[in-house]
Amino acid sequence: MSVLVAVCALALCAILSAALLDSRRKRRELEKRLAVADRAAHTDPLTGLANRAGLQRALDHQRASTRPSDHLAMILLDLDGLKETNDLYGHDFGDSVLVAVAHRIHEKAGHAACAARLGGDEFVVLLSGEDPQDADALAAELCADIASAEVMSEMPIRCTASAGVAVLPAHRMHQLVTAADQAMYRAKSTRAGTSRYQPLTDVSDRIPRNRTALVALEGGASKEAQG
Repeated sequence: MSVLVAVCALALCAILSAALLDSRRKRRELEKRLAVADRAAHTDPLTGLANRAGLQRALDHQRASTRPSDHLAMILLDLDGLKETNDLYGHDFGDSVLVAVAHRIHEKAGHAACAARLGGDEFVVLLSGEDPQDADALAAELCADIASAEVMSEMPIRCTASAGVAVLPAHRMHQLVTAADQAMYRAKSTRAGTSRYQPLTDVSDRIPRNRTALVALEGGASKEAQG
């Protein structure tokens, strides 16, 4: 009888061990699938940079981890003439331009808190703890590097970019995107290449061209700032 009990106990232990191992395997597989889904949800599929959701997550992280007196910088880059490039060479080539630009941004701004493609031909670089002059220098470097980038060896088309820079204290984080957008618009309209946000001269009620995307990014921060 005791032998039978021992055999049954061993069999039960084997069954439970197998079930436990299977449960762990399924959990690991689920975790991998969730990680893949999370990356896909926060990554621009064309360029591999963060998308708007990824940028929003980076902003949320900065909001939770920075002190009100800390400063954040944002560089908003807009490619010049991409529509004409698409019309002339086709959208596949236009996509190649976007990928080449994203590669340059990743190379130059790999230390950034976030590098993202907002959509279309707009890119954003979020920097934490940056000196204003450092943000200006990086914006100028990015524009120069993008202008020198050869998109395809068999079709050496080059593009240029306009960049807006905004440096604000963390408690004004909800204004970063609009401020950078206003500065970028001034850089584009004056063909200056880069421009820093200037509260006294930038038009505060200008409606950004990608307003829906910008409002989506700012909504959470604005509500928290008012709370």
